[in-house]
Amino acid sequence: MKATRNTVQRELILNTVRSMTSHPSAEEVYASVVSHDSRISKGTVYRNLALLSDMGEIRKIPMPGICPDRYDFNLLPHYHAVCRKCGKIVDVHADLDEKKAFLSGKFKIESVDIVISGLCEDCRGE
Repeated sequence: MKATRNTVQRELILNTVRSMTSHPSAEEVYASVVSHDSRISKGTVYRNLALLSDMGEIRKIPMPGICPDRYDFNLLPHYHAVCRKCGKIVDVHADLDEKKAFLSGKFKIESVDIVISGLCEDCRGE
């Protein structure tokens, strides 16, 4: 990968994601970042989120068909559950032997993203 220089804006974006425990979308990160630096553009936030994810500094959580992709500062192996009603996302810690569960070693697994869809406790109670 091409070496990149660290910028003040990238550091602000990284620190913002690290401070948000709600698995923010790019729009949510942008809203928070722009409140600290009104000169930063939406494109800069989106590009830096992609770069930080590629660099392994944060984790991009793909949410196909559910809601916009999200970002996570927690790089330890874990999965996610998303409420189909309110969009809340929570971490799921499960003991999953990926090598046995997926293709029995016939495929070199580099990463696994499991997103569980359902209703959170608050939405179930409504």
